[in-house]
Amino acid sequence: MVEILVPSSSIELTAEIQQALLVAEQNGFAIGQVMLGVSSTSLFAINLADKQLVIGADFIGSDDSVSDYHLCYSNQKSVVTAPSQRNTISLGLADSGHALDIWHHPLGDEVRALSYPLQTLDDKQQPRHLSWVLVLLSLEFPIEDCLTLARAMINVSRETWAADFTQFPRPVLEDKRLGIQVGWSTQHCAASFARLDKQKIGLYPVVDSVEWVERLLKLGVNTVQLRIKDANQSDLEAQVKHAIALGKQYNSQVFINDYWQLALKYGAFGVHLGQEDIEHADLGSINQAGVCLGLSTHGYFELLRISQLKPSYIALGHIFPTTTKEMPSKPQGLVRLALYQRLIDTIPYHDELGCPTVAIGGIDLATAPQVWCCGVSSLAVVRAITLAPDPQKVLSEFGRVMQPKTRMYLSERGAEHVI
Repeated sequence: MVEILVPSSSIELTAEIQQALLVAEQNGFAIGQVMLGVSSTSLFAINLADKQLVIGADFIGSDDSVSDYHLCYSNQKSVVTAPSQRNTISLGLADSGHALDIWHHPLGDEVRALSYPLQTLDDKQQPRHLSWVLVLLSLEFPIEDCLTLARAMINVSRETWAADFTQFPRPVLEDKRLGIQVGWSTQHCAASFARLDKQKIGLYPVVDSVEWVERLLKLGVNTVQLRIKDANQSDLEAQVKHAIALGKQYNSQVFINDYWQLALKYGAFGVHLGQEDIEHADLGSINQAGVCLGLSTHGYFELLRISQLKPSYIALGHIFPTTTKEMPSKPQGLVRLALYQRLIDTIPYHDELGCPTVAIGGIDLATAPQVWCCGVSSLAVVRAITLAPDPQKVLSEFGRVMQPKTRMYLSERGAEHVI
């Protein structure tokens, strides 16, 4: 059970919060577990299963000294600077025709910001923005996603979930005043990264040895990723070199996870990087080499940040709990996956809309139909293949799921009717 406590002095916000909850429910979220109550303080409180979050806002006169997040809406004419308090979120700072929302990341002192066309929130929009932040926090979105999505919700009707790229703010990549400098923002990449044909990805196995790469290519897999976690593995370079050669031999799309230098050295088809790896890679060289680039994301903020890089595909995860990799974020689940896909379908990609997407994390034959129904371009699998007694049979079963006709059938009947 999750509880949102509203200060008695701001009880009129209850209707706005209920409206946001209703829109969330209409878009697939289970809000039956979210209860509204009354607080005796001037602060909002969200009681989650494992913690309590306390939220304040300047327009309701709440105390900023004891809150986890204090939303400050009265800064439109302030000088653009990082908030002096780590719990303060500065909203709507005017900046040369645009506006900025600025905050400190809760897990460190890193400053983050969103940029969007200049707009002033009036007395009706401020409560609506705050209500969406509260509801999204109660649904356990991280604060950067709450602020990103709440800002987009101001640009749509009260009955609508924002889903168009033009409605969303843009994460700031570089601002010396705020100390923001995403490493790759200063690299001058020529336009987009190499184009990837959505129809040619197919199932996307992620394996940890060149032996598995070869075995899968022989079975007809068109796309595979070599992910060797131990950078000190003695035969690392030999495995990468061999995997790339196999990709060329079988005319297949072999992606190398992380080791972009080796990928460039031996002419790989593609490179896959996680969020933490983008900072250290020479993206300009990857782009100039014509190598496809896939990037991992874990929510709205990361998705909109790396979309500015125009990668070849975007990985969305992790969808379900997984033991193959230690993850800092919680499983995204099917509802969020479908919403991310709706947004991505509106993002420009070369001469069309919609960057290719790969869903990853805990996907097996039992869950594949539901994931495929979310509209992604591909399913990434690990243990579902490598631990299978008969990989060829499993590949065939995944192939039956990942058909356009199957997706249409799933949309009409529901994923539970397949397999």
